[in-house]
Amino acid sequence: MKDILRDIKLEGSFNFRDLGGYPTQEGRTVKWGMLYRSGNLSRLTDIDQETVSRLGISRICDLRSKDEVEKFPDPILNGATWHHTPILSDDRILGQVEGQSTFADVLRKTKPGELLLNLNKDMVSYKRAFQNVFEILLNEPHTPMLFHCMAGKDRTGAVAALILNMLGVPRKIILDDYLYTNQSLDQATENFEAIGYNDLPNVEQAVLDALFEARAEYIHTFLDELDARYGGIDLYMKEVLGLSTNDIKTLKEHLLE
Repeated sequence: MKDILRDIKLEGSFNFRDLGGYPTQEGRTVKWGMLYRSGNLSRLTDIDQETVSRLGISRICDLRSKDEVEKFPDPILNGATWHHTPILSDDRILGQVEGQSTFADVLRKTKPGELLLNLNKDMVSYKRAFQNVFEILLNEPHTPMLFHCMAGKDRTGAVAALILNMLGVPRKIILDDYLYTNQSLDQATENFEAIGYNDLPNVEQAVLDALFEARAEYIHTFLDELDARYGGIDLYMKEVLGLSTNDIKTLKEHLLE
């Protein structure tokens, strides 16, 4: 990996990186400067916004829930259209433990990692959100796109896994890309502390660690659920998300070199 090119260093965000450079099974490579993923953008400074604008990003897919968007809105970035494509609603998250009314309540009632294992499995059912992402990607496949959630980890990781798999990137590299998030844990903690996002009183440290870390079992759970329910990620992309052979050919033409 070309780490010096992959990471986009920003003052008010973290885990902002380029998905370029990954090899495919066909012997091609994902183009640099076309696909970006990141964590929370709500604290971007003016300098950050200039940096992001220079990347030429034309579309931003915000994968967060309505509540997260309202509390921590993205800034308006020059030249980019913003698309709300929520994966995992607030009700769905709170519904993981019956009778709990807050996120902290849910965490206090779950074992370390249990919530994210359940949510990664649940994400598979968010068919419309994933369809929206690919529709937006196909609308202007020749221009750069950014997708993000709060940590830039699980929801963002699921979208990255689908796109990279569609392009022919091996599962081992998709896993490595997911785990790359752990390199920005300190920056994520600082960002969340600044906005009060990690103010979760009386939640065990082991549960918090499991919440913010990228762990291999999380992304494996998402991918394994695709296998179990739909016979594999390729069938899911074609039969559930509706991507045609021509759609995939078009995206490969623009996103691979």
